[in-house]
Amino acid sequence: MSSKMFKGNVLGIDTAESETAIGLNDEVVSWLSVRNQSKKLLPQIAKLIRSQKLTPQKIKGVVVNIGPGSFTGLRVGLTVANGFGYGLKIPVIGMSEFDIIRLFYPKADIIALDAKRGELFVQVGKHSPKMMPVKKLGGLIKRGMSIYIESGLVVALHPQLKKAGTIYLAEIPRVEKMAAMLRIAGQRVSRSEKKTKRFMPIMPLYLRGANITKPKAT
Repeated sequence: MSSKMFKGNVLGIDTAESETAIGLNDEVVSWLSVRNQSKKLLPQIAKLIRSQKLTPQKIKGVVVNIGPGSFTGLRVGLTVANGFGYGLKIPVIGMSEFDIIRLFYPKADIIALDAKRGELFVQVGKHSPKMMPVKKLGGLIKRGMSIYIESGLVVALHPQLKKAGTIYLAEIPRVEKMAAMLRIAGQRVSRSEKKTKRFMPIMPLYLRGANITKPKAT
């Protein structure tokens, strides 16, 4: 799948979910990843750069989704993004899933994302995001608040939304999110070109720890 949008030689990487998306200039590419991001991400980026008739040295910046999302996927995406930044001495811009959604719904007071296992990833206003049980979201809602929730959560959350004023039900396609990331990152990189370029590593937003099974005692 591809989508047309922005020019600026900024590379975009989004490995937060099973649908991986990358973008560069006027092209976004996405594909379904099943535990194979570490194998396909770099080859797909190389192919995308070639399709733009560019070399890696022409990349001016990188924007990357920092999460929350897949633990392994985020680790792969951030490692690649930071690798480009370190190797080329270019800025790396991190955007959380909440930052990206607010580009589409800037008036949302609360953003609630499905964290599975009966839990939510939630951000209220500009406060730090957190993970919480689905059943406790209602305690954060004040009368008249505007709330963004993924459409798949409407049944589980419906009883808790009575006080909400505006409810945004949406599933924003990954390619549209990537296009928005590139647009914002391109503006930031253009402004930073007048200053000394400095690479600063970006860290992932992990709201849930890795699902690691401890070895059985012998």
